[in-house]
Amino acid sequence: MICCLNSSCHNPPYSDQTKICCNCGIPLVILRHYRPIQLLGSGGFGKTYLAEDVEKFNEICVIKQFAPQVQGTGALHKATELFQQEARRLQQLGEHLQIPTLFAYFEQDNRLYLVQQYVEGQNLLEELQHQGIFSEYKIRELLLDLLNILKSVHQQKIIHRDIKPQNIIRRKSPQPTKGDLVLIDFGASKQLSET
Repeated sequence: MICCLNSSCHNPPYSDQTKICCNCGIPLVILRHYRPIQLLGSGGFGKTYLAEDVEKFNEICVIKQFAPQVQGTGALHKATELFQQEARRLQQLGEHLQIPTLFAYFEQDNRLYLVQQYVEGQNLLEELQHQGIFSEYKIRELLLDLLNILKSVHQQKIIHRDIKPQNIIRRKSPQPTKGDLVLIDFGASKQLSET
């Protein structure tokens, strides 16, 4: 499978033999060695795709495409800066079991892309909608697990600034355990300065 990367398309998936998107007429491309296979979501700064690394036996990963929907050069410059900062923060945080690992950051066809580790599971908003209100015990366990992630992030002098249920994924496992929460989306993060 491969899907269209046109930011204004609804990104339908196609067979690997298809060369042009039937919806928008844009060529279907593999980014370096990352093949987009499914749209995961979109927001004000771009789109996120499930992808395969064709050089690593089709290992699943995530492509974040920078395609801001902002007007004006000042807003565009700020949006670009935030996207680049997210890549820097992920690189700075390195490999951490509860933060997606950055695999690549590059420009192709006048678009910026960030490729990171895929975390299979549900975000906490989906979990809350599915299970209903969390018990006090579950909330306590969730917060303790999340505080361990934040401790590591803060030790690197980074503030996430966008902690919400949608940005916390519970890694898919047969039984929820400590350490199965993953903090994602460092797009609004900030580096602490000396002042």
